[in-house]
Amino acid sequence: MKEIKTTVETVLKGIGQIMLQESAWTGLLFLIAICYDSLLMGAGALISCIVATATAKICKFSDENIKAGLYGFNATLIGVGLVFFFETSPLIWFLIVLGSILSTLLMEFSIRKKIPFFTFPFIVITVAAVLSIQHFGLAVARIPAINVEMDELQVFEVAAHAYSEVIFQGTIAAGLLFFIGVFLNNPTAALYGFVAAVIAGAIAHFNQDSVKLIEDGMFSFNAVLCGIACSGTKPRDGLYVLLSAVIATYFDIFMMHNGWITLTFPFVLSMWIIVSIKKLVSRFDNKIAIVE
Repeated sequence: MKEIKTTVETVLKGIGQIMLQESAWTGLLFLIAICYDSLLMGAGALISCIVATATAKICKFSDENIKAGLYGFNATLIGVGLVFFFETSPLIWFLIVLGSILSTLLMEFSIRKKIPFFTFPFIVITVAAVLSIQHFGLAVARIPAINVEMDELQVFEVAAHAYSEVIFQGTIAAGLLFFIGVFLNNPTAALYGFVAAVIAGAIAHFNQDSVKLIEDGMFSFNAVLCGIACSGTKPRDGLYVLLSAVIATYFDIFMMHNGWITLTFPFVLSMWIIVSIKKLVSRFDNKIAIVE
């Protein structure tokens, strides 16, 4: 019974780690929100995270990393993403399982080599799957058409939709549940994610992009992840949130204008830049400490 409870907590933590939260309760709220929007996506999230967790255990990866849910979040995004892009079929479910296994192996490589992959395994695997399926016509696409006409921009709707779009959901209710899930585990991170979403929406608005796309959170969900990842209690953390949100948003706009599949790559790119900046700042601080 205890082992079952631990496994359930591990799987839910894997879902919660999508927004960098090592919390089973956060993961449960995320799963509820996904199922609220789509039971199929909920099934995709659960199956992929279970497969990833099982793969890590079979391969005897670090038990500590497994329990922290580090192998589940990329797989969960793959499971939800492929169900979002295509009508479900035996091939799609097979690719979800295969993608979950591959993402686990890539995550282990990232951990061993101490390379900050973030959601990069999800991006690589999902883009490869989507392009292959589209090229060979192996499945029916089910991305809904987007209406680009909208009368006004609502700040809170932008932030709520931005949170929901992190895991391919489109409702304010799902976004609020995602926000609450993060807030219960880390209020500072949740609020920084909200602020980053608003900043991203403003940038896209001043760039005269589609108001509908802005309101739907399409330019802001990467910024949400930036806000959460860079959050902290120091003033310097606020600067990192601002810088990462700006970088991610402008790169997001660039990718969308060129018709590329964005997913969470703007977030990953901005975080690679921020990690490099933090290393430089740390070296500078150390030199000052030595002089003093």
